[in-house]
Amino acid sequence: MAKSRKIKRPQGTIKPCTNCFNPQYLKFNFTYFSIPKNFLPEYKVQMLSRFIELSSDPYLVIAKRPKNTGFEFEPVDIHKEIPSAFKKRFEEKYYSKFAIMRLYTNNNPIVARIVGIMINKIFYVMFLFIGDNEGYKR
Repeated sequence: MAKSRKIKRPQGTIKPCTNCFNPQYLKFNFTYFSIPKNFLPEYKVQMLSRFIELSSDPYLVIAKRPKNTGFEFEPVDIHKEIPSAFKKRFEEKYYSKFAIMRLYTNNNPIVARIVGIMINKIFYVMFLFIGDNEGYKR
């Protein structure tokens, strides 16, 4: 009979499964999202409608959209700290680039960006920046 071997892992780290869950549609995770002070009720309605719009099409369709209706993947300088719970859960390679989504596709009535991290077709919503480049630089 073969001997069973145990795998030793450092305490407190979780290695995310990269191939066991492969959704066809985009999912949203709000665990690490903090609402800014200047977040008005009408922004909630627009944000919900954008999430519904983006989760109704397959991810491959959304990936081909232009940046005003889809996502931009860029390394940006965020003036806020990524939550420590997220850093403990995922390796640094996952949050070196941010996924940026426009709240209003034509920047009308305001310029607003939802910044998060995309891992395995799950968009982890982190920050909402309202106003011209408030909180991050390209």
